[in-house]
Amino acid sequence: MTGSGDARVTATATQWRTESRFYRRSPGWGWLAGLLLVPLLFGWIGASVVKPTVDVNAPSVSMPDVSMPSLNFSPLSILRNGNDFTLSGFLPDLGVKEKLLSVLTAALGPAANLIDKIDITPGATAPDFGGFEALFKAAVDVPDFQFTVEGDTMTLSGIAPSEEVRAAVEAAAKAGWPDVTIINNISIEGAPVSCDNLQTTIDADLAVPVKFQTGSDVLTADGQQQLMAVVPAVKACPDARLTVIGHTDNTGTDAINGPLSENRARAVVAYLESQGIPADSLTSEGAGATQPVADNDTEAGRAQNRRTEIKVN
Repeated sequence: MTGSGDARVTATATQWRTESRFYRRSPGWGWLAGLLLVPLLFGWIGASVVKPTVDVNAPSVSMPDVSMPSLNFSPLSILRNGNDFTLSGFLPDLGVKEKLLSVLTAALGPAANLIDKIDITPGATAPDFGGFEALFKAAVDVPDFQFTVEGDTMTLSGIAPSEEVRAAVEAAAKAGWPDVTIINNISIEGAPVSCDNLQTTIDADLAVPVKFQTGSDVLTADGQQQLMAVVPAVKACPDARLTVIGHTDNTGTDAINGPLSENRARAVVAYLESQGIPADSLTSEGAGATQPVADNDTEAGRAQNRRTEIKVN
């Protein structure tokens, strides 16, 4: 029994030595080359994934041009005559008008007399009122100061006692409404009259459409007052030639709008003649509804389109 057990042990030991020699065999050059190439292969694959090939000829991708919407304020004018301040133009509702009156009362003091000729027109747009206090404080020495805003433009006019006052009013306007284009038509007291800015002066005076009786070519008292504002500037430029153009909104037919716009232009010419403007410097024409400046689909737009322009030739 002992012998047979020894034999089994010897056979098992011999078999183990044979298997040990097989696994401990030295690797050949192929194995060594494989061990070196495998890391290089994985490195090349990783580089291809992390750093994709860039086609230098591919078209460049540009970012879209994102711009802020343009300003489009409805006409609004504040005209000073001593302690009287006449407000005219369009505001969207009574709440906005009450806010404007409150701001102006606080800015101008209890001695100011606010003459309210604001039209409530749904859809009208108004500027921020926060800049009025600083603006009218800067313009305290301009007794005929006028503030007008329409679209993206604000026009300042009047007669200032000095260049310093003129500059201070403009600076206050720019600080209060930094995104609005400022046109400073304020002149200096005693300085020669310049006719170079006559058109912008007229445009500011007539930013709020001249008022006629409804469906008529008869000027209202307010309409006559609006036109009276342009008379001094026109008289100061005797060589100027003016064309008065009447416009309507698109309600009604061309057969109605055309004659109405022409008759309103003639009524404006007649009024200017009555105020001493030479007849041979004035012409008139009617454009009907063909040249809108605002959207005829809204009440506010139609109100702006019912206007009378005076163009300097």
